[in-house]
Amino acid sequence: MLKSLSLRNLAHLTFKRRRTFLGALIVPPLLCAAVVLPQKSQYESYASLMVKIIDQEVVAPDLLSQQQSSSALSSSTLAKQIISSEMLIITSGDVVKKAIERVGVEKVYPDIQEAAKKARVPVMEMAAERFSKDMTVKPSGETNVLALSVFNSDAKVAQTLLRSLISATMEKQASVLRDPRTDFLERKLETLRQEADVAKRALAEFKRRTRITSFDEERTLLLRQRDDVQLRLSQTRAELAASTGRGEALQGSLAATPDEVALSDENDRAQRALDQAQGRLTAARARYENAKRRFTANNPELIDIGNEVAAAEKEVETVSKQSMSRVRKGLNPLAQQLSGGLSTARSEATAAKVAVKERERQLESINARLAYLDSSEIELRELENKQNLADSSYKSYQQRAESARIVHDMNEAGISGLSIVEQPTLPYKAARPRKGFLIGLALAAGLVAGLGLCLLRETLDDTISFPEELEDVLGLPVLASVKLKNGG
Repeated sequence: MLKSLSLRNLAHLTFKRRRTFLGALIVPPLLCAAVVLPQKSQYESYASLMVKIIDQEVVAPDLLSQQQSSSALSSSTLAKQIISSEMLIITSGDVVKKAIERVGVEKVYPDIQEAAKKARVPVMEMAAERFSKDMTVKPSGETNVLALSVFNSDAKVAQTLLRSLISATMEKQASVLRDPRTDFLERKLETLRQEADVAKRALAEFKRRTRITSFDEERTLLLRQRDDVQLRLSQTRAELAASTGRGEALQGSLAATPDEVALSDENDRAQRALDQAQGRLTAARARYENAKRRFTANNPELIDIGNEVAAAEKEVETVSKQSMSRVRKGLNPLAQQLSGGLSTARSEATAAKVAVKERERQLESINARLAYLDSSEIELRELENKQNLADSSYKSYQQRAESARIVHDMNEAGISGLSIVEQPTLPYKAARPRKGFLIGLALAAGLVAGLGLCLLRETLDDTISFPEELEDVLGLPVLASVKLKNGG
């Protein structure tokens, strides 16, 4: 029974349970030594490779086009994907087997022949599987540098094997990522060029047949012309109505005006009064005819003008009844003036009619052209879309073909998307297993396990081992303790 834990109690407990403690302390190091010591020491050769992200534009144009077409992927995501693809190439079975073949299977793993024979598997398959476990590939932090390491029981073999792995990786990358497919792209480019030419000729023929150069510009221009023609047509119709009304008024006034008038007599004053009355009558009638076209029959202004006409007629009638003796007659100047004004009004009306017909003809022509454009718009848009699609496809494949030619030249020059930052190192001391560290760790584990077992056994034991435990049981102070010879 253990009530408190102190260094004195712990030492006493360890001595008391020394067999348990020593057993737990010795067994883990012995087991670890039995497992670790027979193992062969392995040496680690490491190197660093930089992945050129910018070179992927010419290394894999298809991959880059796919990345550019998706706006959701950022440049950092693209870089991670490219680095991941490089790691997959390095750890691929073909690269691993080629690296082992170049160094030699028996040189890399001297005991592989016998082990493969016992397991009844191909030697190269077993060697590749073992090499995959003896190799590590991982990014160096957040950079585009890959850290490679290879473990082998021979330090020189580890370095040579890592060099062979890097060489095989670069060759595999050239055959996988740098497959330009130049012949296919050239054939596809020629086909797309022909399709683009056909679409361009079809669009040009349609524009020639329909006399459409630019649909949007022509339609906008026609709409503006139609608005202008409609405005001018309204103005011309108003001028025609005014000329017609003026002519009718002058015609009425001319009919009521005598062709001859007294030139001189004894009552010239009466004659001048008659002329003035007839002039006022003509002016009033002209105003009345114009007002009839602008106002209704019950309009007050029209009624007032009608009253003026009646008053003027009455005045003319009154003046004409006055005595006229010894009158010498001649052409009436007012009649001549009214006749000239009537001729002018008729000429203006005729010109306005011709202008109205011309404006109506222009408006009909513009409306017909707009209707024709509307009916041809669907076909025009389809032809334009076909041409744009053909041109876009042609330009896309033209860029890929150019990239393929650049890739071909790079392959011929032996340029790779990987650069060696650090050459494979030649290790001078074993990297694994760390025998001393593992045995020391097992010893520490045995120490902890021994103390734990001793504490557990003491906790489960009901006997009294310490004086303070007796004080707790009896409730009396312990004055002295005597150690028996038998250690009880």
